[in-house]
Amino acid sequence: MFRVLKIILVAICLIFAFVLGSQNPQLVQINYIIASNTLPLAMIISICFALGVAIGCFISFKLFSQLKWQNYRLKKKLAPEKDNNKLVANKDT
Repeated sequence: MFRVLKIILVAICLIFAFVLGSQNPQLVQINYIIASNTLPLAMIISICFALGVAIGCFISFKLFSQLKWQNYRLKKKLAPEKDNNKLVANKDT
């Protein structure tokens, strides 16, 4: 169910970006530090959207992998304690 909602949300964002881009065909001048360029506003919006998604995915992946690693270390630390509890339980019987 959650996967379907994610797909719908991504589709809505892409449709929104397409509609916004198609309504803005004007040329816009972008000034960089060392140069300038004239691009259609739709292309600028698309580039900014793609960069935002890429940066968000990178940060999410980094945080997710840190949490997975922390979870792995905690499970590994807990494993000997579980074995000790089983040995104590077996001794009592």
